[in-house]
Amino acid sequence: MSEFDEPAAVRTYLKLMHEVVIRLELVSHACNGHLNLSPPYAFEYCYLQYRRICELLALGCLQLHGDLPAAKSRSATKEWNAERIMTLLHRNRPHAFPQCVIATKIPNGWSYVANSKPNAMTLAEFKSLYSKCGEVLHRGTIRSIEAEKPPSKNDYDHLIRWSHKIVDLLNQHFISRSDGHGLYFVSLKTESGGPSCSVLTGFKEGGVEVATYNLQVDTSA
Repeated sequence: MSEFDEPAAVRTYLKLMHEVVIRLELVSHACNGHLNLSPPYAFEYCYLQYRRICELLALGCLQLHGDLPAAKSRSATKEWNAERIMTLLHRNRPHAFPQCVIATKIPNGWSYVANSKPNAMTLAEFKSLYSKCGEVLHRGTIRSIEAEKPPSKNDYDHLIRWSHKIVDLLNQHFISRSDGHGLYFVSLKTESGGPSCSVLTGFKEGGVEVATYNLQVDTSA
């Protein structure tokens, strides 16, 4: 069994997070009418993006917990269902799901306050969103087609709220390392243009060891 390559796992996670940013921007464009989609089709399009975002987040968490025996199993490496991936991880690592963070520069370093955004998406809401995506994106049965109604204003309001919840969770977030020693601190957007991840380890009074990875984004493409 291959050894866990943490730097490679972090770089892959950053690529997945960059894709999350792109898909969130596509949701915004669809909601603002910039994609020239009529409302019902924009509604479906946004839930397609949310489904992909759920999958990207689950696969990213699987990457960062790649040293867990369960994450290396054949079933885990072949799994595509986002909810099953998160269930597998949480069975072995209760804090595998991201936690929102507010990072603030202070005179002698940085202050990190976790779980301080009440609107941030929770694990239960992640599962609810993933289920909703399946409901919207599958045409269903003859009976459900005969009974279906066009999306209501409340449906569209919920659609937009999901985007806010995802942003509040992921804009800056922690994921605990699978060995329980240290944290991954991730920012979706940095001065370099792409996401970054600081691996925080070696906590001791007055200090911490930090290794930072940045994803350089080619804006010319």
